[in-house]
Amino acid sequence: MNYLGSFDYCPKVNKKTVTFLEKVITKESLILETGTGNSTIWFGLRAKRVVSIESKRSWYRKVRQHLARNDIENVQIYLDSEYDFKGLDKILNKEDLIQYDIILHDGPTPLERRIALAKEIIKYVKPGGYLVIDDTGEKKRYKPAIDYLDDLGWEKITLRGKEEWGAMKESSIYRRPEEMRE
Repeated sequence: MNYLGSFDYCPKVNKKTVTFLEKVITKESLILETGTGNSTIWFGLRAKRVVSIESKRSWYRKVRQHLARNDIENVQIYLDSEYDFKGLDKILNKEDLIQYDIILHDGPTPLERRIALAKEIIKYVKPGGYLVIDDTGEKKRYKPAIDYLDDLGWEKITLRGKEEWGAMKESSIYRRPEEMRE
């Protein structure tokens, strides 16, 4: 299903998660996302800067076309089919190896690679920032990542509901404390 451009580029997460993101994103927000799509354009229209990582060349091209069509210039997309194995520090340019206000972690597949990357990606969340993990309704498959993140002691909310396309989805949102405990 090609959903790119549908529903005014609404991210392919449940509606409650979209509402949450609308409340926390500002024109000064720095956003990182794994996996590109509607969310890339949607974030680009709302945030100061968006850094996205994509593993599929065809999807990378489609998203870049939509960015150009919408005159969005504040998005940097990295294409690397093995970014989940290499690590972000091997993929991102030095200026993008920063901490972000919001990270949407919705890639890569298989899900097991998402789990490994979730453990690395937390260091890129700013104090007070958010890590949004999509598709956490697949409890058994995501359990190692969720257990790891839950053990960090970050504030967590879980939002369940339908996405614009009608499917039931769940997202877990973690907020990094302003000050980390020793």
